[in-house]
Amino acid sequence: MIQISSRERQLSIVLGIIAAVWALYVFAIKPAQSRIRTLERIIPEKQTQLQDLHALGDEYTAIRNEYQGLRARMASQERGFQLLPFLEAMIERHKLAGHVITMQQNVLQPQPDYSEVVVTIELQDVSLRQLVDFLTTVESSEAVIQVGSLHIRTDRINEAVLDSTVGIYSPRLETATDQLARN
Repeated sequence: MIQISSRERQLSIVLGIIAAVWALYVFAIKPAQSRIRTLERIIPEKQTQLQDLHALGDEYTAIRNEYQGLRARMASQERGFQLLPFLEAMIERHKLAGHVITMQQNVLQPQPDYSEVVVTIELQDVSLRQLVDFLTTVESSEAVIQVGSLHIRTDRINEAVLDSTVGIYSPRLETATDQLARN
C-alpha cells in the first residue's frame, strides 16, 4: 500500500468533497433549477390557457342551452305552421302588398331531422318605418322564425323610399312521420 502523508490525505478528502459537491450540483441542483425556471415560465401560460378554456366552456354551455331552447321552441310550434301564409298575412297587416315584387319559398334540409323554410321577399318603394315595423313584427312573433338576411337599397328615382330584399327563415324539426310523408 502507498503511504500518504496526513497533508495529502486531507487534500484528497477535500478534493473528494469538492468533486462530490460539484457532481451533486451538476447532476441534481442545476437540472432542478432549470426545471424550476421552465415551470415558472410555463405555469402562468397554462393558467391563462385554463382561464380561456373555462371561458370557452361557459360559452359552449350558453350556446348549448340556447340550442336546446330553440329545439324545444321548434318542437312546441304547431305542426301545421306554414311560413308563406304567415308572411302574407303580415304583409297585408302592414299594408305592404302593393310593394311586393317577388316572394319565393325554398326548403333546405342540411340534416335528416332538420329543415329550414326560407322565404325571400323583394320589396320596392317602401318607407324605412314600414320596413322596420314589418321586420319587428316578424322577429317578435310567437312563431319560430327569424330574419336571416336583409339587403336595402335606396330607390333611384325617389330617395325617400327603399328597395329591399328580405330573407326570412323558419327552422323545423322533422319527425319520423314527416320524413315518411316526404318520401
